[in-house]
Amino acid sequence: MNTTTLYEKSLTSLRRHLEEYRPQLEKALAAVKVLETAAPDSEEFSDALAELHVGATVLEPYSEGMAIAIDEFTEDQPA
Repeated sequence: MNTTTLYEKSLTSLRRHLEEYRPQLEKALAAVKVLETAAPDSEEFSDALAELHVGATVLEPYSEGMAIAIDEFTEDQPA
């Protein structure tokens, strides 16, 4: 594969990972906002904390995939 093809493949992979990562990150950020405003003893707070925990678990493999895609993108850039 030539350098341009590798670059395009890496860029596509990076975009795909980011598209999958973004909705999960937005859910986690929304949960943090709830934690900032809800009473700690409320059901809303507990639900947001649970959502954040799930989000962290889901985001971990996406983060790993993003890191790999970034590394590949960086390695495959045309000179």
